[in-house]
Amino acid sequence: MKRLTTITLTALMLFASVMAVSAVGDDNEIQGPTATVVNATYIWGPQDFAGFYYDIDDDLGDESITMTITDDDVLDEPGGILYRTTAQKDDFDFDEWGEYYTIGFLAEEYFAGYIEADADPKENSYLFDESTDENLMVDEQLSKILTDDDDEYTFTTGTPLKLAEGYELSIKAIDLEGDKVYVELYKDGKSVDSAVVEPSTENPMMEDKTYTYTKDMGDTEDIVVVAVHFKNAFRGAEQDLATVDGIWQISDAPTDVEEDTEYDKMTIQNVNSDEMSIEMDNEDNKITLNKNKDISLMENIRIKTADQDDITTENPLRFYIYEELVIEGEEEVAPEPVVSEPVVEEPVVEEPAEEEAVVEEPAEEEAVAEEPAEEEPAEEKNGIPGFEAVFAITGLLAVSYLVLRRRD
Repeated sequence: MKRLTTITLTALMLFASVMAVSAVGDDNEIQGPTATVVNATYIWGPQDFAGFYYDIDDDLGDESITMTITDDDVLDEPGGILYRTTAQKDDFDFDEWGEYYTIGFLAEEYFAGYIEADADPKENSYLFDESTDENLMVDEQLSKILTDDDDEYTFTTGTPLKLAEGYELSIKAIDLEGDKVYVELYKDGKSVDSAVVEPSTENPMMEDKTYTYTKDMGDTEDIVVVAVHFKNAFRGAEQDLATVDGIWQISDAPTDVEEDTEYDKMTIQNVNSDEMSIEMDNEDNKITLNKNKDISLMENIRIKTADQDDITTENPLRFYIYEELVIEGEEEVAPEPVVSEPVVEEPVVEEPAEEEAVVEEPAEEEAVAEEPAEEEPAEEKNGIPGFEAVFAITGLLAVSYLVLRRRD
């Protein structure tokens, strides 16, 4: 009987937690842990809040947010909310290029700078060596990582290598020996750069096998934006082709992280290019956590409080931070009913002889079609958070009871 009581209590606790989450939860959200509005300090990192950037394979991601609640419901300014992120070393997928600094910022991954190799020879510092300014954070900037890939791709003179942000790399010609490849880079259809790579020469160096395109970005001068490593190249009878096994690209439109830059209610206070860190707080933005509030904190990161009436000392107001997701293509589902319109018109065209029947039948069909529209069982069911959990837990209790009864 004690076992049954324990199972019952556990099931009820699970049910209560499901109902609590359902009461404040919503679709298209990555939620952090639920907290309560009391005088306390909460600290959440990527292990606590899945909205922050985190690479589980390499254990990378160092964003954190600290909230200190005072006066029972106030996130005072400027120290009520503190956000900090630090860059970390990461390997290129094409590992012969070495390492670079990656950083999570506002729940997304960014590139912060190239890293010089410690050992000689320094071939795996090639992207660092090709850049005049290697560290974007010196100029208080970051850039989105668009491509980091070591898969093999083959492209020809007639089919360019498609890259992100409107870039594409085209083979213009390969010499008779197949050693030298003349390539041209286009941006939105306009030529922006050209170069010669020599991947098939004897004992090629990294500079022979890698095409790089550098660009000024704000105050940052000539930093590598595109890098493509060529494995080999061949001159064919009808068209030339080349195989690449390393592609790297960052956005040529940098993100500003200059001090005093505001992101909704948060303001950047410090950018340290030596420690590779960024700090923000809620300067000039005091926040009071009342019930049923949805507060934009910084970009897609928000605070939501429960629509809770029974707020007491024993039952304080619940809240959580979350990342708002934009689901691409969900608006495209709406046009689907248009496809069914021709199906409705077909019966009218096929039965022109029986005019009276044709006139009467659509009227009945319309009446039938209207009836389901008035039914609302689905909405009533959706209005009860955790409805399906009731049946699941009831089944659990029943099975537990039968098992224990058989043992007795």
